[in-house]
Amino acid sequence: MKVPLVAYNRIVCFVVRMGALIREFRLLDVTRAVLLFAASITTVTYCSGSFDLFPSVLACVAIIASLVNFNKFACRDFAFPSVVGRACCLVISLVFSFVLVLGAHIRVTEPVIAGGIYENYIEPYSAIDFVAFWVMSALVFWVLSVLVQLSCSCRCCVFCEDSPRANDGDSSIRFLSVAVRALVIFLLYLPFFLRYFPGLFFGDTFSSFAQIMGWNPLSNHHPVAFTMMMAACIKIAGLMGMSPSVGVALLTVLQMACVASTFGYLSIWVTSRLGVSSRWSWLLVVYFGLSRYCALYSVALWKDPLFSCCLVLMVTMLADAVTGKDSRSSALRLLVFGALALGVMLLRNNGLYICVALFVVLAIVVALDRLGCVAPMKSASRLAVSLGFALVTCLVITGPVYSAMGVVPSEDVESVGIPLAQMARVAALDGDMSESDRSYMNELLPLDRYKEVYLPSCIDPLKWNEDFNAERLKDEFWTHWASMLSRSPSIYFEAWELQTFGFWAPNVKGADGLPENFLMGVPYNLVADAKASTGVTFRNLLAPLGDGVDVAIGLSAWSISGAVVFWLLMFSAVLLVSRGRSRFALPLLPFLLLYGTLFIASPIWYWPRYIVAAQFGLPAVLVVVARGMLSGERRSENDVVG
Repeated sequence: MKVPLVAYNRIVCFVVRMGALIREFRLLDVTRAVLLFAASITTVTYCSGSFDLFPSVLACVAIIASLVNFNKFACRDFAFPSVVGRACCLVISLVFSFVLVLGAHIRVTEPVIAGGIYENYIEPYSAIDFVAFWVMSALVFWVLSVLVQLSCSCRCCVFCEDSPRANDGDSSIRFLSVAVRALVIFLLYLPFFLRYFPGLFFGDTFSSFAQIMGWNPLSNHHPVAFTMMMAACIKIAGLMGMSPSVGVALLTVLQMACVASTFGYLSIWVTSRLGVSSRWSWLLVVYFGLSRYCALYSVALWKDPLFSCCLVLMVTMLADAVTGKDSRSSALRLLVFGALALGVMLLRNNGLYICVALFVVLAIVVALDRLGCVAPMKSASRLAVSLGFALVTCLVITGPVYSAMGVVPSEDVESVGIPLAQMARVAALDGDMSESDRSYMNELLPLDRYKEVYLPSCIDPLKWNEDFNAERLKDEFWTHWASMLSRSPSIYFEAWELQTFGFWAPNVKGADGLPENFLMGVPYNLVADAKASTGVTFRNLLAPLGDGVDVAIGLSAWSISGAVVFWLLMFSAVLLVSRGRSRFALPLLPFLLLYGTLFIASPIWYWPRYIVAAQFGLPAVLVVVARGMLSGERRSENDVVG
């Protein structure tokens, strides 16, 4: 009976505080709130171009403004735990406002990826943008400052030190509990498997399948690890006298089990770490199980679902480390962390860069810990060692092992997508180039072809064009890239904007979830003669139920925009630092690094499957922010010592 009593006490505490705020009602407070609300409407409407794009933002601003004014907070009273916190809030306010102004001037056609230089472009800026930038910056900084203060004033009501569940360890997560929830989610995904048997099969999937069948040589363009998993399933099916289609179906079932298990674990992990009854975890089970978006990923034969599962589980383990929930850290736990990291690196080519950067950060944390500059994080060194072993193993596998297997390395053009787009945009717009640069660009592709072939929001039509000379990328590419940058920096920046805006600009129409996420992959399941070209039989096992089935489990599925997820992560990290809880931002780092790799080398303006790991991991982000912002830890246990 202790848990309900604690929950009741929290509710009473919250109601009392809200009552105290309301009793301090004054006309001046209302005036301030109304002015803030008006400013937010004006600036957000200008930056978004519509009233309906950010209703939740406006509502949050109005609520926060009211609470702040009722509590008589003034701008001069913002009490940050440190100068660093104030600086972080100021910087993120300026950057976010700058991004909104940039997004307000991006003009794209439908479909975005088909737009040329005259359809997808940057609209000229004006003096109004300058005013909007500073108004929005002040507004965002004020709201962030308020959130820091509210978290300080409300922390005693949440995660009370006497809560019997707030400080328990891994004992609250039992294998049977996870298995039951995973089974429920798996069964809810089963209709999607039956509808799209043997699984959603895309061009990327066929690339792996063709390598298995010996039609093409092994290539790491699409990760060999995923190809080998499919090969093993097809081999098992063959030993049982069954067709390759059954092997593909076996891979889909295994992937469904992995996705369901990840969500099953995440659902109970969230409630455990929030210190509430595990019964509430069933709400997350329902959410994950009934989400068409999640269900379709479970049967989509891309490498992204398995990659995302590994990354999300890594984040939960990092969260346990910073919150002290891994006190029972064992060799097995560290082995699991290393295995997950290895999966991240082998299942996506940008996974290696994510893990390398994470290893460097962990090493810095360990060094600062040894110097006494930060509060101790006991498991940081063990996690760093585990990650280090995983990195070495990955380099051995992708180096000598892949060479012995005759694996063809990924094409050079895959790693220079954005730099190539920047150079192509200069050529397409007849920008300033030296004679040497002009000659080099002509060798890559005839100069008169760039206006036709270069698409600002998708580099694929250029890099896979039959006239494109990819061999020249190996010779003096970066020299000419730097030369053209010095002559046309603004064009370079525009090219980067139009190539990546879907991942960072939340106010551009079209980058709002992309319901065509799976249709963009052009699944073979919808092609009548797909069997003849792939050798895999595609069947709708739910066909006897009629066409109405596709209404419930069709391929169009909405999700939270990747740009919105990015800024949720950024603001979460900044608020944690501003609150004096920098170490709590560590679990968010893998997701932010995932975005970072796309900002550097995205092949397309936006495709949710590239950042689906961050979408799946939002419940974990909730836990990290709640623990960091609202927990009532003593100052001596804070991040910075001294």
